[in-house]
Amino acid sequence: MIYILIALVMGFCTPLQTAANSRMRQLVSSAPLSTLISFAVSTIVLIVVAIIASIPLIPSYQAFNDAPWWSWFIGVIPLITITIAIHLFKEIGQLQALVIPMFSQLLFSLCIDNFGWFGARVMPMSWQRVIGALLLIVGVTMVVIIPRLNNNTKTDNEGLRQLLWQLAAVLSGCLSAIVGAILASLGQVIGSAIQATTVLFAIATGVMIVFCCINGSVIKLRKAFTTDAPWWIWIGGIMGAIIVYSNAWLIPLIGVSVFMMALLIGQLLLSLLMERNGWLGAPKKHISWAQYAGIIIMLAGVFMIKF
Repeated sequence: MIYILIALVMGFCTPLQTAANSRMRQLVSSAPLSTLISFAVSTIVLIVVAIIASIPLIPSYQAFNDAPWWSWFIGVIPLITITIAIHLFKEIGQLQALVIPMFSQLLFSLCIDNFGWFGARVMPMSWQRVIGALLLIVGVTMVVIIPRLNNNTKTDNEGLRQLLWQLAAVLSGCLSAIVGAILASLGQVIGSAIQATTVLFAIATGVMIVFCCINGSVIKLRKAFTTDAPWWIWIGGIMGAIIVYSNAWLIPLIGVSVFMMALLIGQLLLSLLMERNGWLGAPKKHISWAQYAGIIIMLAGVFMIKF
């Protein structure tokens, strides 16, 4: 129970990360550079924590031998999902860009648990988990889909191009679930969630440094240090480190699907509160009782899946 509540609270970090990274992107006028800054801050935070906790930054030779070779490259996967996310709103519209990855992540995490893919602990499908998944779908519909349908959010793109981006959105959600499972498995193999998370961010930061140097956006880095910038734009990397660390720590304890769903509920709950109160520059919006009811239904779904 306590771990589910912690996962839910960890979900609060995602809207904060999104708001900070969006503001940083506006400031430096480059999506890749804002991603690099976020990953670099995450890496620095984790290195400091590892040093304070006397945790080695580099895994042992035995850990390299014990872990699957592909698990050391998971730092590249978040870069793929971020790249896809940057284009989804433009290509398929706001509604589909939010809902398709969300549903694919939830459903694929159930598959990971059921079959024990990527080193995850096997949690067989049951009627309770099926009902829980259905409650999640109902809750997400009430919180996300219905309000945006009322706003007539749609895209003009049609045909094969839209289909390909819809498939990319499905892939993005599945990859997010895969990252959590692999990271949790890696953390168990090397015996340290902090060390596994640091490795992920270090690899991702290295890739982004090379990319930003190639496309020339690194020269805009000085814009991030302007005195006009709000202080909170730097918390994106801190929130990112917390979110990814929670993957490595909590998934072995409660499973991929329960973690992902609790994380999603926390994310949606704080997003609603941010929109209701206009926090961190979010545009104020009316939040209906149906949306709050949707959150409660989603919580019921999580407990059905877990218990």
